[in-house]
Amino acid sequence: MPIFMFLSPAGLSARRSRLAAAATGVCTCLALAGCASWDAPVQEQTQQLADTLASTGDPHEARGVSLVENVSEVEPVGTTAQRLLPVELTDADGYDVTVTDTSRILALDLYGTYTKTLRGIGLAENLVGRTVSSAEPSLADLPVVTENGHSINVEAVLNLRPSLVIVDHSVGPAEAIDQIRAAGVTTVVMEPQRSMASMAEDIENLAAVVGEPDAGKALAERSQRELDEALSAIREAAPEVPLRMSFLYARGTGGVFYLLGEEDGTRDLITALGGTDVNSEHGIGAASPASPEALAEVNPELFVMMKGGLTSTGDIDGLLQRPGVAQTTAGQHRRVLALPDGDSLAFGPQTGELLLRAAHALYGEAQ
Repeated sequence: MPIFMFLSPAGLSARRSRLAAAATGVCTCLALAGCASWDAPVQEQTQQLADTLASTGDPHEARGVSLVENVSEVEPVGTTAQRLLPVELTDADGYDVTVTDTSRILALDLYGTYTKTLRGIGLAENLVGRTVSSAEPSLADLPVVTENGHSINVEAVLNLRPSLVIVDHSVGPAEAIDQIRAAGVTTVVMEPQRSMASMAEDIENLAAVVGEPDAGKALAERSQRELDEALSAIREAAPEVPLRMSFLYARGTGGVFYLLGEEDGTRDLITALGGTDVNSEHGIGAASPASPEALAEVNPELFVMMKGGLTSTGDIDGLLQRPGVAQTTAGQHRRVLALPDGDSLAFGPQTGELLLRAAHALYGEAQ
């Protein structure tokens, strides 16, 4: 019996609209009555990080770069595969889609969230390619089908003969997605909120698309439990006066230099770390040029950056050469928190671990 779903219609914000779903005749993962429930224990690594987090100094006086090297790969939840196919749905672009085959999946988004989620529900072996953001070691040998970070190479996609492409408009362009669909490839356009509040729902929605609602429910419950534990531990370690933090996005030494704000989820991330998001406080929603004037206005104590972005600028010394950076409080203290590119704003199954590793770097290792 097919599962029927409805994914929110085209025209709504790719970050803010909610995915809705309905099931007919069978139990899906989307919090419907009759679904089984599992004891979803916190992953061992995350538990250790929560138990050992403690403040060791005044983070307002710390200097230098705090680096989170990596985040562990998602441990599959270990539920029995269901393969409840076909799944019939209307995707976020308004197309009616029937998913019948998940043997060769391409899951494409700017943040790498989809591949992490699919690994968590036990479908890592079904992935045949990736975006550059899906940097998990287990996927290193898979071909990359995006260029310049978020541009889909249609030819590379079609050469992999995927049975299913799962994508959203964080990558594109839209014409590339249309070409893949027109070539006869089953294509599902998602529209996740990508926030801490929606993390569990986003996991369950993706799992429902591939016919694995039970695994999705188990992964969502475990991920939420880990997030709750992380937030509790960080509240105990964070300073009473929050650090003023600014998410700075950079690529190279040229023109890609932006302050990210609430529309990119930075307030969620920074607030969870016990900080104040000065970009959002100054009205920055969408990415905004990090001009000397803008940097002086937000004047953070700490820049939050993607590790690859910091490296591309020439590390901290190169960053300080950018106009306006050295004049900020963060610049004067050479203060940056560098996070793994594919995890920093993913809001996926490893969110709890990311937060704990970042909190250890900020508070547990304060100099």
